[in-house]
Amino acid sequence: MPGLQGESHESLWERYNKFGKKALDVADYGRAKLMFELALIEAKKNPGDESRGGSDLSLKIAAATNNLAEAHRLSGEYKEAEILFKEALALKEKALGEENMSVANTLNNLAVLYQNMANYSEAEKLYKKALAIEEKVSSQENAPIATSLNNLGAFYDQQGRYAEAEAMYKRSLSIKERLLGPSHRDTASCVSNLGLLYMHKKEYDKAESYYKRALTIREATLGPNHPLVATEMSHLAELYRIEKKYDKAEALLEKAMFLYEKKLGINNLDAAMCMLNLGCLYGDEGKLKKAEPLFRRTLGVRDRLLGPTHPETLIALKDYSVILKKLGREKEAKDLEAKYKTLKDQSDKDAKTGKQKVKPKPRNLERNLD
Repeated sequence: MPGLQGESHESLWERYNKFGKKALDVADYGRAKLMFELALIEAKKNPGDESRGGSDLSLKIAAATNNLAEAHRLSGEYKEAEILFKEALALKEKALGEENMSVANTLNNLAVLYQNMANYSEAEKLYKKALAIEEKVSSQENAPIATSLNNLGAFYDQQGRYAEAEAMYKRSLSIKERLLGPSHRDTASCVSNLGLLYMHKKEYDKAESYYKRALTIREATLGPNHPLVATEMSHLAELYRIEKKYDKAEALLEKAMFLYEKKLGINNLDAAMCMLNLGCLYGDEGKLKKAEPLFRRTLGVRDRLLGPTHPETLIALKDYSVILKKLGREKEAKDLEAKYKTLKDQSDKDAKTGKQKVKPKPRNLERNLD
């Protein structure tokens, strides 16, 4: 296959897996899925090291399955991702036992997925389980521990548990800066998350400082046109919108939307978040006719990828009804308000932990690839 030239000593499984990870790095999720599917086929073909009782084969299959699941998660295909993560976890636990770093990696990935799916109780349980395993089996703090701390911090931030979130983020950032350096690409996610936390706490000067630092790291390590650069632009712009610095916010959001459309298209969840932020900005500026199609498109993407009762879809639905009301489209607005109430009631009923508060989307959750 073109583009898969590799060293002669590499197996096909290793090459497909490597190229799948490279595709994820540049947010090419379609190619990533294809590469991981091919890696999975190759893993199932080769018996591995028979002296290890077939565990080598199982772990290759588990690795490809874990990575394929992550590609589906990033594509917004949550049901497919859940099935695959559970398969990978079962294979790892059987081959390695429950208290193993690789097992913790997939537990963390599954926790991220459950947080995306608004299954908050299960997400918290798995985050804590993964972190407990990592701290037990490792003699010192390492990158997987920093990842788990970052993700648990993002969970607490989303729940409004700011003191717990700040403690997790600062510990994660300290580990990353020590192991990787302050300007490493993998340090940026925790830096950005601290910006979000301080924005939530209305400490806007701190938030701006962390957001700018994260954007600088992303641009320096990934290049100016990477989707994660667009993500950081969107975050900083949202802060400027809240501070009513509309000119700064608009320039950043429009540039971010251009990057998303160029690299990913508009039918993905990150682009939808940026569209929503830009729609909110236009609404604040009184540019209602420019705002309306952005809310409508955001609602369409989230409804398709997340389903009608997901908290993010409900946020978009409610915001869209508000814009329609401001535009004088009263009947459409009332219809959407009634639809929102029905779907919100259903969402609360279906939630596994009773009443489900509509929460903002978590940001910069980190993955573990095998």
